[in-house]
Amino acid sequence: MNRRKFIVGAATASAALAGLAPFSMAQTALRPLPILPMTDLIKGVENRIRLNLSASTHDFGNGINSNTFGINNSYLGPVLKVRQGQTLPFEVINKIGEVSTLHWHGLHVPGDVDGGPHQQIEPGAIWSPDVPISQKASMNWFHSHAHGKTAQQVYKGLAGVLLIEDDESLFADLPKTYGVDDFTLVLQDKTFDKSGSLNYTLTETALDDGFLGETLVVNGAIAPTLQVVQTGLVRLRVLNACNANFLNLSMATGPLNIIASDGGFLASTVQTDILTMAPGERYEILVDMRKVDINQLLVSYELPEIDGIGGYLREFNTRGFSSLIAKLWNEGDLEIAALTLKRQDEPGFNASMPENLANLSAPDKTDASVTRSFELNQYTGADLGALAAAGDNYCGNGSAMAINGKSMDMDRIDENVRKGDTEIWRISVDDWRHPFHIHGCSFRILTQEGKQPPAYAQGWKDMVHVDGEVWSEVLVRFDYEALKDAPYMYHCHILEHEDCGMMGQFTVT
Repeated sequence: MNRRKFIVGAATASAALAGLAPFSMAQTALRPLPILPMTDLIKGVENRIRLNLSASTHDFGNGINSNTFGINNSYLGPVLKVRQGQTLPFEVINKIGEVSTLHWHGLHVPGDVDGGPHQQIEPGAIWSPDVPISQKASMNWFHSHAHGKTAQQVYKGLAGVLLIEDDESLFADLPKTYGVDDFTLVLQDKTFDKSGSLNYTLTETALDDGFLGETLVVNGAIAPTLQVVQTGLVRLRVLNACNANFLNLSMATGPLNIIASDGGFLASTVQTDILTMAPGERYEILVDMRKVDINQLLVSYELPEIDGIGGYLREFNTRGFSSLIAKLWNEGDLEIAALTLKRQDEPGFNASMPENLANLSAPDKTDASVTRSFELNQYTGADLGALAAAGDNYCGNGSAMAINGKSMDMDRIDENVRKGDTEIWRISVDDWRHPFHIHGCSFRILTQEGKQPPAYAQGWKDMVHVDGEVWSEVLVRFDYEALKDAPYMYHCHILEHEDCGMMGQFTVT
């Protein structure tokens, strides 16, 4: 099977003004953007913050109630707004009827509250971590990390957003009124069966590629979505919460203005025509709605290359994906209007695009005392078809994929890191493009896929793109302990790959 390629198109002005992208994967009716409920914890909490993991049903906008998971909601979780320096007492209650966890993706926390596979929450049980908020302002998220179950549980809705503010961000000249000029966007791709219900059916292809849905969903609603905004700057905090899909983002009118990545603010606003987001990545975007009546956040999918289209389409037909590829083949580029912003004549946030956001010095390789190398192994000879046929138990103890020739083993520590040391981690892969995530830290990218990273990826990150045998390198430091009974993870963030063994464990002592 060949490596993926990007599918990128350019929206026409007429299509943008009509409120539609040139081609939509789903329906063309504009749905109101769901505003995810926000819980503001900045002023402090008196009691433990209750997060209920529950089974429910949810209508994605097609009139059908699908079986889903949610966190204090029928689908997805709340947006938690917190402040640097807080320690937050949580009470996570597992009501989904199966083992789960809740991982704080992006947070610099000790291993015993990281929420990785070792912090299992049994059905009906309660996990009560005290989570320190140590890093600067940034967009993070929380999601299930139950080994062998991560992909399915996140797909069904066990995920939420955590926004950290600090002294600088709270007083920065940026939009920050939630639901008015400051919006959180959780982007996902879903598959629906013939009845319209959410579908997660594993096949050999779904394990090999990661599960790729044909319908774009924004905050739990099938795209395209619509939000009326004031005349001024609008802030979009975007999370790619797809299981496996890389997404290419653009604006219908003008370039993207990017102000922050995974770990916080960039040094200054970066303009780019295309922003490529791997699963798990976050970026913040400013949209100027003072000169246009309508603008759109456009999304195009990264799809597999097509060699011998007939056979390949038959393979994808097992999950209804063939129609998508056929339309691409016949009609050209695919773009979806994830969000249409429509201006109303009411004054909004009026400020200049920020030129100075954060003091970021260039990463210095001479700070590193250790260099470690990791090769992601896509193929280990495992029978992916047999694993897929195993259904819910497909990869809990599986060895289909690996890192450095070793599949994930909960009883094995793969690396030992000294607390406070700065290291260089070099990552490659034997096939395809993969997103690589390290727990418990933020890092600076030295090289991404053998080249200097794009300007928008030169801030603090916890995700890096890895493609082929060309090394990606990051400069990383660990400041919290992670002991052998609660180690940190490093892994591919294609969730099916993670579940299938493309993950390792390390301690920090």
